[in-house]
Amino acid sequence: MRPNSSPASRGWSPTVRLVAGLLLALAVTVTTACGTDQQTLRPYTPAEGINFDVGGERGVKVRNLMILSRAEGEGFLSGTMVAADRTQLTAVSGKAIKSDGTDGAPLTATIPSSVSLGEGVLVVLTDGPFITVRSPDLKAGLVADVTLQFSTAGSATMRVPVIDGNEGPYSTITPEATPSAG
Repeated sequence: MRPNSSPASRGWSPTVRLVAGLLLALAVTVTTACGTDQQTLRPYTPAEGINFDVGGERGVKVRNLMILSRAEGEGFLSGTMVAADRTQLTAVSGKAIKSDGTDGAPLTATIPSSVSLGEGVLVVLTDGPFITVRSPDLKAGLVADVTLQFSTAGSATMRVPVIDGNEGPYSTITPEATPSAG
């Protein structure tokens, strides 16, 4: 037999060549499908908070929103917002969700000063006085339904994680001093 002999020269019939070709095509198809459902191929938020948009294309983009809680029953909002047009965060409301998944007590939110969003200006919620939320059912490790109401962009309600503010990078977050009047 010659060193560079082809399957046809070895006496393989057309049927054997067809079956071999089909098996090869099947093997290639099966192995190329491996890895198509890997975590790195699925979009996800690489953070503890959640991302969402309010008011469509010209609205507000809210990123990494979470509630940081340092004690049961209370916490403060942490996240970043940017608006396409001028708007203000006018209200925060919602309810805590209990560990069994049922609705907990409503959130009482305090916005100590107005949160104005300029066109294209990034606003970090923990760079000013904290927006606090309270509910007897608010606990780190659970979630809360939080509604953000904006003056021009409308509102959105999202399920937001409640993170332990005493842990890791969150323990050092403190509000800026509120400027004194006068």
